Amino acid sequence: DAQSFKSYLEKTVGIPGSNIHYVEDATYGQLLDEIDWLSKIISAFKTDSRIFFYYAGHGVPDDKTKGAFLLPTDGNSTRTNTAISLNSLYSNLTSNESESVTVFLDACFSGASRDGILTEGRGVRIKPKEETLKGNLVVFSASTGDQTAYPYKDQQHGLFTYFLLKKLKETKGSATYGELADYIKSKVNQRAVVTKGKNQNPQVNASPQMLDWSNLDF
Repeated sequence: DAQSFKSYLEKTVGIPGSNIHYVEDATYGQLLDEIDWLSKIISAFKTDSRIFFYYAGHGVPDDKTKGAFLLPTDGNSTRTNTAISLNSLYSNLTSNESESVTVFLDACFSGASRDGILTEGRGVRIKPKEETLKGNLVVFSASTGDQTAYPYKDQQHGLFTYFLLKKLKETKGSATYGELADYIKSKVNQRAVVTKGKNQNPQVNASPQMLDWSNLDF
């Protein structure tokens, strides 16, 4: 998923490869390094910086705080101190003013995975709390807090990523965020109902400063 998204950014959207950091099977330390790099880019370029952060992988909730976390490959799904909190990610990406920061999360944060419950011994899902967003931040998520982000096995992608890339290809990277959101929400849920018999409802959340987010051009 991430490799395909990187390819689309270069070939369809026209972002130079030198402006893209791609890490496959990222460890905890690598995730911290990449978030720190983006934070430094924003600090250096300020309102001339437009940031895209894409993550495909596992997410986990904290049982007590209901916070949501990105789970690195060397993380433990029962120990959130080995994972990266979304709150920390968002804070780092908005600590300095930028033109905009867009986050794409092809992950779910209920404790589920594409093949079942991620954490052994946890028989129920947890609905993580929604983080309060600030700065010029827009977040596209693959599903609601208590849902699973399903695969599209025939296409070898996550459902969310497949239809995200399909819309970018159809519009040659010129879709507005509103058009992108409407397309993903409709197509992902339709396919989830057909193939899984369950709903998957992608979400878009934006900070108060981005009330006009739907008119942004990709």
